[in-house]
Amino acid sequence: MSLFKSFKSVTYCVAQWADRISEEELRKEADWLQKYVGIDKVYLETFRGTFARREQILMIKKVLAEYGIEVSGGITTVTPDLNESDKKRHRLFETFCYCNEPMRQRLKEVSEYTAEFFDEFIIDDFFFTQCMCEDCQKEKGNRSWEEFRLAKMKEVSENLIIKPAKKVNPNIKIIIKYPNWRESYQETGYNPAEQKDIFDGIYSGTETRHGAQQDQHLPRYLSYSLPRYMENASPNRNGGGWFDPFECDRIDSYLEQAYLTAFSKCKEIMMFCWPAIYNNKRATPLGYQYQKIDQLMSQCGNPVGLPVYIPFNSQGEDHLEDYLGMVGIPCEPSPYFPKSGSVLVTAASLKDPQIVSKIRDFVCKGGNVFATSGFMIGALENEDKGSEKISELTSIRYRGRRLDADEFKVTVSGLYGRNYIKSAAPISFPLLEHRNNATWSKLNAGHGEYHESLVMFDTYGQGIFEVINLPDMPSKIRDLPVEVLTALRYELLGQGKFWIDAGYGVSLFTYDNDTFGLYCYTNDGCAPVDFNIHVKGKHESLIPLADEENPPAWKTREIKALYTKALDYKETEFESVFHTRMIPGDFVFFKLK
Repeated sequence: MSLFKSFKSVTYCVAQWADRISEEELRKEADWLQKYVGIDKVYLETFRGTFARREQILMIKKVLAEYGIEVSGGITTVTPDLNESDKKRHRLFETFCYCNEPMRQRLKEVSEYTAEFFDEFIIDDFFFTQCMCEDCQKEKGNRSWEEFRLAKMKEVSENLIIKPAKKVNPNIKIIIKYPNWRESYQETGYNPAEQKDIFDGIYSGTETRHGAQQDQHLPRYLSYSLPRYMENASPNRNGGGWFDPFECDRIDSYLEQAYLTAFSKCKEIMMFCWPAIYNNKRATPLGYQYQKIDQLMSQCGNPVGLPVYIPFNSQGEDHLEDYLGMVGIPCEPSPYFPKSGSVLVTAASLKDPQIVSKIRDFVCKGGNVFATSGFMIGALENEDKGSEKISELTSIRYRGRRLDADEFKVTVSGLYGRNYIKSAAPISFPLLEHRNNATWSKLNAGHGEYHESLVMFDTYGQGIFEVINLPDMPSKIRDLPVEVLTALRYELLGQGKFWIDAGYGVSLFTYDNDTFGLYCYTNDGCAPVDFNIHVKGKHESLIPLADEENPPAWKTREIKALYTKALDYKETEFESVFHTRMIPGDFVFFKLK
């Protein structure tokens, strides 16, 4: 029976550890992990360049079964040189060359070996190809590397993983784990558009570590957004989120990976890996925190947020949805364009050759489209290549000029009236021009006598086409004045029920049963944050989520509304305002009274 109601607590055991651990050591380590963390399930690896011995695999399965721990299999597709011909293949991370016959046979052997022991196994996220050896060049032919690798890894998935394993064990379920670098999948052969339908399940890499001091560009909100993207790509088939303790110089940098993975409603929370978390002080708080999170998530519905259209195999304005998520805009990325409501399109959306016609039809029927400056610039450039004209919907144009702004004017209806705000330093934007009274501005920025719009909109048919001009460097979103951030939240979440007026570093998580949560990130020089929670409608108080029968000591107090005010002069819409204070590293969840 699972230790938690809302998810399984899971870890992974690498093959080298599995091959050397003694039964005595295994029991000692299992006692420690069950005391401080609590493990429901283990993925036991059979191969990571070398095989774990049969007798070791059977011993570990037997011992873990005594602890009530479920055991599935795992493989990692890395290999040392197999023969002399491999010396000409220069690859990153010792991944396989899938044009090399000895390597192909080795992978088939790995899949067959693993299926002997388990009815389920997962593939770690080295299941890609970067090889550009002479054999790969020859097989690629006139195709792009993207086209070649997507087709190649689909073929490898079917013929070297799935078919061999199912021949040995017809009941085997095979899970493909996708890494945290979604924007690069297509360049290395990761193919969720097709692999999601040929594997039995998918998994998400949610390791974000220390965002500023690592070799990847991974905003921390990705621990939430990637599982949501994968869940929307293949509903009810994203099995879990997977993170590790590496490059987490603060305990909170490690713990928040678990928090955000859980907030995304993953079925499993995977801590990589057993030998890395055993006797590690970063892991010891998780057992306690999992109890809290379990109580909260069991009361939350399904996640909802601003739909963000990111087609399969797309790239552009990488992780923009994550930077927006870290300023309190809950995002729901998806590879599918919605049928109604609202949607944010970014430069990545331009991968869809029908995107402009989809936008036109969507808006004409009453939808709200928010387009980033990156999308707008790309769409205007595509008009010269014969694509459908985005200029049909707006007077906005881009002439290649820049806007350095340290002065901002907020004119969002119902929010502030007219406010003039200065930023601490200039922030660079693309300079988007529009024709006055053909297109209208809601938020302006500039310096001295010259200002241009950052938020502008057009009516088209029954809907709205709105352009959001964002800084050239996405992390500069954090440097926008609080009033500007609140205006962006109000605009992008206008059809929702909740928004906040904090600065950078507080994420808002919303669910479809009128529950919501807040998480305050830890940063250099961080301090407690005071801000207001805005809720549409008239509400008396916010009730903290907890186990009402056994309320724990950490239960947050009920928050009474400061005031309620009308959002329009006709007094048809109202908002209730609540004040709160958060400590960095803390999370709180509420429901409406």
